[in-house]
Amino acid sequence: MKNACEKWKDLLLDAALTGSATKDLDEHLQSCGKCCAQLDAFRARRARLDALLPLVAREAEPSADFRARVLAAAESVSEGRLAKPWRAWILAGVTAAVAIAMMVGLMLLRKNGTAVSEDALAAAQKLAEWRAPSDGLLKTPGQEILNTTPKLGNSYLNVPVKTDEEE
Repeated sequence: MKNACEKWKDLLLDAALTGSATKDLDEHLQSCGKCCAQLDAFRARRARLDALLPLVAREAEPSADFRARVLAAAESVSEGRLAKPWRAWILAGVTAAVAIAMMVGLMLLRKNGTAVSEDALAAAQKLAEWRAPSDGLLKTPGQEILNTTPKLGNSYLNVPVKTDEEE
């Protein structure tokens, strides 16, 4: 059906169900082949459904093995659910083993890492403390505060610890 034929869709369904069409719909069907084909398809579907109606009205019983098929399908689904927790435990175990192996590897790498010689360490400390000659010109009032910030691992608070002797 074309987009222009959308307004005829309800009338086509009514015509397929009741078997009678309005005068406007008949005129449209004479000029539109797609709507005519759609009406034929609706009528064929109605015929198929009408053929199935007596089976429903007679309360037709399902096949003899229907119950066995349903029970087998239910059991297979329940067995699948029981297998899933084991998969989760296996995945958790593998994940834990990989994590432990990575931690052991990092520990061994860190333990066997190359040691820095004292000369290289002293040179690195001098380089870290080096100041450009123009640093004296760039002094700011807050420079002393910045220089008094604690080193990594030290506390910002200088609270004296009371010992038992001072109390």
